[in-house]
Amino acid sequence: MRPVAALVAIIVVLLVGPATGAALAAPRQPAPVPAPGALTLVLDELAPRVVTGSGPTVLTVTGTLTNTGDETVTDIGVRLQRGQPLTSEGAVRDALEGDAPTDSIAPQFQELPDALGVGEQVPVRLTVPLRGAPETTLALAATGVYELLVNVNGVPGDGDRARLAAVRMLLPVVGLPDVADAGTPPTAATPFSLLYPVVDVPRRLTTAPGEPVRLTDDSLADSFAPTGRLGGLVTALAEAAPAGSPVRTATCVVTDADLLQTAQGMSQGYVVPAADGSLVPGRGAEAAGAWLAAFAEAARGMCVLALPFADADVVALARGDLAGSAVGAVTAGRGLVADLLGTPVLEGTAWPADGVVDEAGLAAFTEGDVRSLVLSADGLDLPAQAESAGTVPVATAGPAVTAVVTDPLVTLAAGGRSTSTTAVPGRGGAAAATTAGGPLSGQDVLGTVAFRAVEEAPTGGPLVIAPPHRWDLDGGAARALLDGFGTLVDAGFLSPRGLGSALATPTSTAERTLDYPIDAGAREVAPAAVAAIGPVLDDIADLDSSVVDDELGVDPDDLFDPLVLGAVRPASAAWRGSPEQATEAADALADRVAELRGAVAVLEPPSPFSLGTSTSPLLLTVANGLPVTMRVRVEVSSTSGLRVAPIPVVEVPPFGRRQIQASAEVQRSGVFTVDATVRSIDGGLLGSPSRLQVRSTAYGTITLWLTGTAGVLLVVLAARRILRRIRSEPGRNTPRPPRPGSPETIPDTAETALPADRPGTRPPPTTPSRTGAGETATTAGDRTLPVPALTPHPLPAPNGPIPAGPATGRNRPAPSAPSEPSGPPPVVRRPDVPVPPGSVPPRPGRPPVRPPGSR
Repeated sequence: MRPVAALVAIIVVLLVGPATGAALAAPRQPAPVPAPGALTLVLDELAPRVVTGSGPTVLTVTGTLTNTGDETVTDIGVRLQRGQPLTSEGAVRDALEGDAPTDSIAPQFQELPDALGVGEQVPVRLTVPLRGAPETTLALAATGVYELLVNVNGVPGDGDRARLAAVRMLLPVVGLPDVADAGTPPTAATPFSLLYPVVDVPRRLTTAPGEPVRLTDDSLADSFAPTGRLGGLVTALAEAAPAGSPVRTATCVVTDADLLQTAQGMSQGYVVPAADGSLVPGRGAEAAGAWLAAFAEAARGMCVLALPFADADVVALARGDLAGSAVGAVTAGRGLVADLLGTPVLEGTAWPADGVVDEAGLAAFTEGDVRSLVLSADGLDLPAQAESAGTVPVATAGPAVTAVVTDPLVTLAAGGRSTSTTAVPGRGGAAAATTAGGPLSGQDVLGTVAFRAVEEAPTGGPLVIAPPHRWDLDGGAARALLDGFGTLVDAGFLSPRGLGSALATPTSTAERTLDYPIDAGAREVAPAAVAAIGPVLDDIADLDSSVVDDELGVDPDDLFDPLVLGAVRPASAAWRGSPEQATEAADALADRVAELRGAVAVLEPPSPFSLGTSTSPLLLTVANGLPVTMRVRVEVSSTSGLRVAPIPVVEVPPFGRRQIQASAEVQRSGVFTVDATVRSIDGGLLGSPSRLQVRSTAYGTITLWLTGTAGVLLVVLAARRILRRIRSEPGRNTPRPPRPGSPETIPDTAETALPADRPGTRPPPTTPSRTGAGETATTAGDRTLPVPALTPHPLPAPNGPIPAGPATGRNRPAPSAPSEPSGPPPVVRRPDVPVPPGSVPPRPGRPPVRPPGSR
């Protein structure tokens, strides 16, 4: 039986073994992933910020939990858990990125009593002992830096219980409560210097002297208030770093001249755009004035480092062929900060954006008399062991430059990525934690500095803490951070070292070359925004070419220096990584400069010009809305029918007007539309062209020429017509033969009808000519008339009948005379034949006058 049993066992193993192996090799199914965004946790306080041997024995966390999802969450539990101490820089980086394990010690959840509906919120307060059993405490047993996690679990709707929100932070532990030998300070404290930025994004628009300060929005009114971000930074500096304190010695205030100028201008009144686009007075004038005064008082006697004006990105400007603007921003920034704060600034020292610079940017800094730079270790070619501290010379082709090296790990810790915390799906079905923000935004900086001081031996150089230029730190977080540094100083882990003394004491003589990171180039200000600055500077220079430096108005430098400085605002380091905002800033700058140039223009008249003659002048009015005298050129375009002569250069007083005359020549009557423009001396168009309408009732040269030509032609045609009519009339030069019985056969005058020998008559002179048979030709004047031949007969008695004469013409019988004639015989006269002189018949009853010599 034993052999049979053994054989059965072998068969079973052979059959079951592969199935078991397959089951063991099968991958584990991941846990279900909860829906993100169900809850949001915002922490307000953490006490203590640094755990010391003489401090409290419990850790307290307070905050607010809000249901931002779309379902009611039930069975909510909150607990505070931690990971193992961080012993390497890689572990710290993982913790800052939220990838380090935090479940080494996980006490029990503290349940919330009620469910949380959609949109509802509930306060959260956790109090956990620092030492004790792992089920109920954090169970701290050694000093170091720990990553804490505030974990929120719950059941969304009908789902399963899961992590719905989480917040992570670093907790430095330099001593254990109730443990005498825990937290022994090192033999030598780590020297440190703190850069304390008081900076904001540029919000001021370019204005001319005399205009109120104009801002893009009114957010500075809240920020300058004591409860605002900028107001809280100044208050924390004054209260947590008083005169004589170690933290004040190590702190160097960093600020921007543009922000200080903006606050000064706001205190005198300013305007902001309303929703409808109009300008309305701002509400932060009093807060701005009080903030500037408090800032000057808090910074008096401290180390002050001035940024380039408007925190300009010098590298981006140099890359955009605007090195001159970069140099001006560097030099002007130092002088303005010293004047506005009333405190000297570090001479020849600059802090580039992100602590990195390339060769072109370095040349711009050195041209601006910069001999010391604050650079990140990521921007230099350094050995790994020297990345945390040191002051080294920089290899450059120009003047010698020294760089104090900042700690990039601390800079990473200071760049908090969120001010609120929302659950996000993470690895293994758990929600990944976000960085604590708001009042706890400086906690990671404090933990990272403690890691450098506790876990690493000092290298001789100072640990320079350099957060981003625009640090998202409010007043509460800043005060907690300064208090934490004070705690580390008191515990013997840190010692203050001023930035000026650190720059003056190099820790190495080996020159280091610049190493501009690729990702830093990707974060530079958008090239399109930088490229837009060049044309604006050209417009400002063109406007400057027409300014008259006289006693009227303001000093031209007071107008153009702010314009040139303000032109670098679109290249502010605040826009690194935000191309849309940089482009908006560039557009706002261009629009504002265009408005200033448009303040000089020709005013459009209320009614059209009316010209009564062909050479009437046009009266134009040039307005100058700038506070300086402008010498400009006025041009009026010519059109068909209207020609305008060139206008001499005209000077317009500040905020004044000048009327000028433009000689116009009208070539025809009608209505003309022309454009009047104002140009600078260099030829740039200042104001928008003004559309002018000109109405003319005068005849121009062409019109008069055409009219005269038409008149001459009319006279010629009329004369030609008359001449042709005269020439076309018959019988004017050729005699016509008379018709029988026509009036031509009758004598023209009374004397021709009388006998030639009648007393008192003088026959007209006659010239014989060859005529027809029985006829003679009588010439009277220049006319030759045919006269029939007469037969002499005796004169009748006075008042007697006239005897009948012989037949005439074609022997027709003559008409019989009346039986009783009375008076002289009638005279038949042709209407078209003039009466010769002396041929007038005698009046009735008077004897005819005899010619001289007759009887």
